[in-house]
Amino acid sequence: MTTLVLLLIAVSATAADPSPAPEPPPLRWDALQPGLPPREDLFTGEYAAGMLQRPAGLTLDTWFHDGWMRVYALLQLDRVVPCAEIGRGSGPVWMFGGARQPDLLERTQVTIPDETFPHRDVPLPARRVFDLGNGQGILVVRHGKIVFEDYPGMDPAQRHHWMSISKSAVNMLMGRLVMEGKLDLTRKVEDYLPELKGKGYGGFTVQEVADMDADVDMNESNYTAPNSPFWDWGRAIGWFADDGRWPGGVKQLLLTIERRPRPDGEAAQKVRYTGSNSQTLAWIIERQSGRPMQQYFEESIWRHIGAVADAVVSVDRHGVPFAGGGMSSTLRDLARYGTIWVNRGVAPDGTRVFDAAWLEENTSGKGLIIMRDYRYHNHSYSKNGAIVHQGHSGQMLWVHPGHGTIVACFGSNTEPTGQKRWSARALLLMAEAIDRELTANGGAPATR
Repeated sequence: MTTLVLLLIAVSATAADPSPAPEPPPLRWDALQPGLPPREDLFTGEYAAGMLQRPAGLTLDTWFHDGWMRVYALLQLDRVVPCAEIGRGSGPVWMFGGARQPDLLERTQVTIPDETFPHRDVPLPARRVFDLGNGQGILVVRHGKIVFEDYPGMDPAQRHHWMSISKSAVNMLMGRLVMEGKLDLTRKVEDYLPELKGKGYGGFTVQEVADMDADVDMNESNYTAPNSPFWDWGRAIGWFADDGRWPGGVKQLLLTIERRPRPDGEAAQKVRYTGSNSQTLAWIIERQSGRPMQQYFEESIWRHIGAVADAVVSVDRHGVPFAGGGMSSTLRDLARYGTIWVNRGVAPDGTRVFDAAWLEENTSGKGLIIMRDYRYHNHSYSKNGAIVHQGHSGQMLWVHPGHGTIVACFGSNTEPTGQKRWSARALLLMAEAIDRELTANGGAPATR
């Protein structure tokens, strides 16, 4: 009888006060699996991307193509592909001021008109847009002060792959050589690189290559086909496994690229965007500076921004850096680097990297080719006084020198192409909206 009474009491207590449903386990980065759709919540959960263990099966032939592996590689680039270090030097760290506005992304409204965007033409908080794009880190600077900073998918001390933001280094170093009288953009490539005389790139002017206005048989659009030009490119630069065809590295590949007829009509006004253009310019920079490009970049730029950490750049088997997409740094260091644009060519320690005329050239709206409503010129985008560089998988450095605004962000789109079709333009619209919001509603004052 006693046992029956106790059992009835237990059942009654359970019915009256049921135990709460168990909490779902915290989302872990290693829950990412190949073949599954992207998860927008992966970048707002408890576990930061830096806790991701090296995925089983990550190789030189998988890291770039499988989005879940790319999450790891973007934050551990020098553990995935061969890299060279770019030293910060021995100078002091340049410190940003502080004028934080914690609600900046919530109060800034962004409307994305792209037909592929899931909330097309609906005003959304910038925070929502950033999360939908799998943002990992974002930093907003106004007049040298941090007004917003957040790291939903990485640690502030981690380096992150810039991807094509790296092309901004080509821009800055070209500007330095122009300032020093060592580079004339109207001259032909073969004038600086006799090795390319009679080759595909030899007859283009440096300006045509700098504006992505060179028509060659290098197509980077097919990321998934191992027999595509993109895979040849990846093998030559050291990103994909060696197949024995490129013992001379990326310079050997540049010698094989052929010129194509210029397209007619609307096609002629589109960017023929390829890393081989950037690599050709990098070779010219190496030749005219008399030193490897990564060394020239370190001596001319990185040692002078007050960086908190060394950067790295991926290199081929001969130590030639991938100029179009191989850089990696912390987010704050990317913003420090962006202050060179704000300061019209002057680094934080007072070193002049390029002259003010180069900045004016690159923010004047020049360039025949339009890309995402921005003009493409000298390996950078410009619109209404802003200068911008974007990269595969959600990277961006947006700078408006006239307003003193820098929006730097890192992302990790997990789709195989690294791009949701709407995402690159969405980041640009987000940065423009943030700049307008700061202008209208109390950005940081112009003095530090």
